[in-house]
Amino acid sequence: MTKHGTVLLIEDDADDVLRIKKAFADAELFYPLTTVNSCKDTVAYFSGEGAYANRDSFPLPFLVLLSLKLAGEDGFAVLRWLYERPGLRKKFPVVVWSAGDPAQDIQLAYELGAQSCLVKPIDYQQLRTVVQRVNDYWIDLNLLPGDLL
Repeated sequence: MTKHGTVLLIEDDADDVLRIKKAFADAELFYPLTTVNSCKDTVAYFSGEGAYANRDSFPLPFLVLLSLKLAGEDGFAVLRWLYERPGLRKKFPVVVWSAGDPAQDIQLAYELGAQSCLVKPIDYQQLRTVVQRVNDYWIDLNLLPGDLL
């Protein structure tokens, strides 16, 4: 079952944003890919505040790709914020990209509610493969509440 809607990419590295967008395009995944680059912007996006007030333009995503390494407050702050909001924490899967110490990052990410943890590939072909596999499972196969309605 293919989902329709927005994938939210939370990433502050402009080069990684471009690489991920290119990997989506090369894998022929044409979902709207909205990007925010900080914990503050992520909170505003999910809260529908400020620049993100128009839900038609900025709908809640059906999938979140979250980099743990963000300037300022890191991705763990995003996970904590989502975890504290029961109305949000079970609405969509959060797939975490870790570029740091995977063992430590993975443990804490799962404790804070991430549904999947991946090591962010440096090699572009590996990144494209990971993006395709994320699509295959989290978008094509995984069912979310409301998918069968």
